Amino acid sequence: MKALLTPYYQPELGIIILKPGAELLKKLCTGNRIIISQSGEEYAGIKSGIIQDEQPLLNNKYIDPFILHDTVVNKLKNLYNFDYFLNQRYKCQLEDGEYCHHELVNEKVGNSAIRVCWHHNKDLVIDDNVKTLAKRNLKKFLIECVINQLKHDSNHLLSIQELAWWAVINKLHELIPENMARLLHNRPIEEIKSVYKESELVASDDRSKPRLQNEINNTHQHLQALFKPVKKIAVNPESPESFMLRPKLKRWECEKYTQWVKTQLCVCCGNQADDPHHIIGYGQGKMGGKAHDIFTLPLCRIHHNELHKNTEEWEQKHGSQILLLIQFLDRVFGMKVIT
Repeated sequence: MKALLTPYYQPELGIIILKPGAELLKKLCTGNRIIISQSGEEYAGIKSGIIQDEQPLLNNKYIDPFILHDTVVNKLKNLYNFDYFLNQRYKCQLEDGEYCHHELVNEKVGNSAIRVCWHHNKDLVIDDNVKTLAKRNLKKFLIECVINQLKHDSNHLLSIQELAWWAVINKLHELIPENMARLLHNRPIEEIKSVYKESELVASDDRSKPRLQNEINNTHQHLQALFKPVKKIAVNPESPESFMLRPKLKRWECEKYTQWVKTQLCVCCGNQADDPHHIIGYGQGKMGGKAHDIFTLPLCRIHHNELHKNTEEWEQKHGSQILLLIQFLDRVFGMKVIT
């Protein structure tokens, strides 16, 4: 049993007062010691009192068509061991208080199973209660697998939004049913009536699932556009100039790249940059021109003006332009902006 309580501090007396309430007070009057720990972010907004250990999604029937879908079940069973889960969690699940054999087995029920002893297994009848128990075992196993894949601790309470996010990153979002999509949009579950009045029939598509699919697809396309390289470099090992003793050097220009540099944060202050600064003072600009566009740094207007006003003083304060350029290019290539 877990409980969430608000502490009332009495520093003058060196004590902390907890008000458990009538129901919890009865449970704490056993004389046994209790463990006290700080609550995490997952308990924010929850009222004081007994905390249910069970996952809230266990009792949510609207996620069943998704989480119990064969594709989801097979995917997670290939990654995690269902039998090991049952062995670690349960004793005989059909214990009736009379007799249980010490040997336990996992009795398969459909694509799930229950943990039973030999005594209860020999006369086992697969009725509705056993099927419900097996379904709950499988559902709890799958929820814990999702929690593990999302890198949460074992006490984390999985939300329906997190389950949907897991579906998206595993490309299973097309399996999300209509009612689950309605819950994700904070819309009420639509009740299907056996008889409708003519006035209740509306010729419109009010489904949440297509809307959810469009939102996911649009977001995916937007992310793909963000990760699209700004510039692709073509290597020409046999350029005519490479065979000349004194080739005429040309300036490398790429307006698309300099415009992207302008969208980054200033390397000095971390604010939004205003200009793509071409490094100066290192002999890169030929005949009074600028350095190659690849030798640019994102700078805000203030630091850009300061650099051109007194380059030496600027570098003493913020560091060498060459070092800042190497660090920035390392980030550029690491982000695959240039490939």
